[in-house]
Amino acid sequence: MPATLESIEAEIATLHETLESQGLNSRGVTDIFGRKFSLPVDDEHKAKKLGLTQIFCNFSNPHMRAFHTSWFGFFSSFFSTFAAAALIAYIGPDLNLTAEDKGNAGIAAVAGTIFFRLAMGYICDKVGARRGLGTLLLLVTPPIICFIIPGVIVNAGGFIAARCVIGWGLATFVACQTWCSQQFSKSVVGMANATAAGWGNLGGGVTLLVMPQIMVGFLKVTDQDTAWRLCMIVPAAMIILATLLVMKGRDLPDGNYKELEMSGAKQKGNGSLVFLIAACNINTIPLMICYATCFGVELTMNNKAVLYFYEYYDLSKSLAGVLGACFGLMNLFARSWGGLLSDWTMKKFGIRGRVWSLFVVQVFQGFMCLTLGLLTVNMPGPVRMERGQASKYPASVFESIYSVTPEVTFHCYGGDEGPPL
Repeated sequence: MPATLESIEAEIATLHETLESQGLNSRGVTDIFGRKFSLPVDDEHKAKKLGLTQIFCNFSNPHMRAFHTSWFGFFSSFFSTFAAAALIAYIGPDLNLTAEDKGNAGIAAVAGTIFFRLAMGYICDKVGARRGLGTLLLLVTPPIICFIIPGVIVNAGGFIAARCVIGWGLATFVACQTWCSQQFSKSVVGMANATAAGWGNLGGGVTLLVMPQIMVGFLKVTDQDTAWRLCMIVPAAMIILATLLVMKGRDLPDGNYKELEMSGAKQKGNGSLVFLIAACNINTIPLMICYATCFGVELTMNNKAVLYFYEYYDLSKSLAGVLGACFGLMNLFARSWGGLLSDWTMKKFGIRGRVWSLFVVQVFQGFMCLTLGLLTVNMPGPVRMERGQASKYPASVFESIYSVTPEVTFHCYGGDEGPPL
């Protein structure tokens, strides 16, 4: 009889494993307040299954809602930050921008995010990634609205200042990665972070592709000086929608920070201490350097690509937008590829596998950059085809970095996500 009972229990366990592999919470696990999870979870109530079915067909709280709202919030901020860069060929003549003004605006758009990325790590550990993400999205909304209203931004100074404030929104990336790391287990966190960040970064490519086409549409009904301002309604609407969606999520699998603290299930976090622990972790430094080199390439391309194709190759403004978008659109698959590679090496070799996958992909990126330079050293400008081939590697390196980050100091997600700028 005991043997029979053991065999039945073994069969039940096997059945549960089979159902969980399909993304079903067959064991009926609930959070501490009795709310049933839709996905199978581990002992920390983090989701341990993330496949195409979950990504495209599941929007339930807490895990998948956090996933989808975090990437959309980051997508909206990236879209908004580079919307002006996509329309610079139209905005320049209206505001009498010089080449130096355009360059300073591009620098301002990305320089402001350095402080806010550091601050966002503290904020995520103090009040939660959800509230940090939603608050920052609201913070960057006013300058976008100022673009829309005639007579508010009329010169280079106003344009640069507005782009700087909107650029703060790039720090939503920290909240996006922190939130996903808090919702998904180590077995799938690489894929979760990869896809969420990749789709978020996609905003930089989509805005270069879409905004010039929207501009063409508005030019059919109004003049150029009015049309580019009307175009900014799109990023403003996206930011507001993203904020509303984010605030409907849940901070942690078991609940929001406030309700967990009130129930005694969670102590109030000491953001300063957590940030200090993460910042003093020696492993944070190489990740910071790796990410700085990769992200610097992407930000530069998103700022300069459209104007480069428009002025250097004398292409139409709309076609320059399409070609400029190609770099950012690589995030559609390259980030997920990096996450899958990192998760696979993690299963095979542990954390050293994640580190080696990061090393190999980053070295290959560097090799491609050197190759690009050597191939074009005697040419007046870079070869367009080679640029397209090289663009997927920075995105892959990003996700190798951010799949390693949760392993550095597992209880300091925000502090670790913040310093790698």
